[in-house]
Amino acid sequence: MVGSVLAGFMTVVFFLWIVFNVDGTHVTLQVDDIGQLVAAWCATVVCCAAAFRVSVGRATWALFAASSFAWGAGELVWCYYALIKNIPVPFPSLADVGFLTAVPLAFTGLLVYPTGQRRPVARVQGVLDGCIIATSLLFASWATVLGPLYRSHQGGVLKQTISLAYPMSDVIMVSLVIIMIARVGRTGRIRLELVMAGVVAFAVSDSAFSYLTEVNSYNGGNFLDTGWVAGYLLIGLGALWAMTSPAPEVSDTEESTVSLVAPYVPVLVVLAVTAFQLLRGRHIGTVSWLMAFALVVLVLGREVLRLLGQVRTEAHETHSMGTDDGPLFPTNPDTESALLGR
Repeated sequence: MVGSVLAGFMTVVFFLWIVFNVDGTHVTLQVDDIGQLVAAWCATVVCCAAAFRVSVGRATWALFAASSFAWGAGELVWCYYALIKNIPVPFPSLADVGFLTAVPLAFTGLLVYPTGQRRPVARVQGVLDGCIIATSLLFASWATVLGPLYRSHQGGVLKQTISLAYPMSDVIMVSLVIIMIARVGRTGRIRLELVMAGVVAFAVSDSAFSYLTEVNSYNGGNFLDTGWVAGYLLIGLGALWAMTSPAPEVSDTEESTVSLVAPYVPVLVVLAVTAFQLLRGRHIGTVSWLMAFALVVLVLGREVLRLLGQVRTEAHETHSMGTDDGPLFPTNPDTESALLGR
């Protein structure tokens, strides 16, 4: 409770300071950059503590600690350019290395989070669900925003790649959030919901930063930077909750209707975007076709795994019924009478 109040207070103070430009532009820029750095490394410390203290999900918190540290390292480089050297932060720079390194670490941390499904088939199916959603949203994003942005970009290949890496990583992370919400059990939902709220807040600020940087409109002290502060404070709260609440029971859970349907909703988005592009007479590029092919392979793989899981479940239930209905060996009535007589 104390941690939640403190995190909320820090977020509100940060937001109001940026919006009202308290004590001038220079001080506001310092509060902006240092506030983001402090939030990221606060999350690092709490996630490290959770990785050592919790009994379930240690790998998740260790990976989030590494992710928060990497992002904080990138922000430290940003502070060096903006606050110490007092020059515009170059793009790309070493700060981008830290920012982008944080993404796969956080992604892996969410993937290994215990969701109450211990069977290997269920775990692989969960990974495929995340890939289906991510590929679908990437297809829609590429066809509508990312593709035109890439083709109109005037920078070199490295700058183009990094510029696209931020919005693409946001799409992938939000996709994983969607599928994890559908699969996590009730006992572990609060801590994961806090982390996922942090990921979404982070993605909003990240996407806004990418867009404003692309149109040369980003300046330090933007109120959208609050998403980074709130995001890492929420991740820290998730780790704090994991340390102070009972560990969730990890057992096989039945798939809900939401978890079964959720991966296919973005596929409808892909079909709608493709139909819209074709109706407008636009050409579907090579990248889009590759994404569509990958999506077909992922969907087929998921269905095969789902059918295999159903067959194994039915076989297990049939075996259980065979052993529970009666004794394995027939008994002789004469033998029973003799035993009762003794």
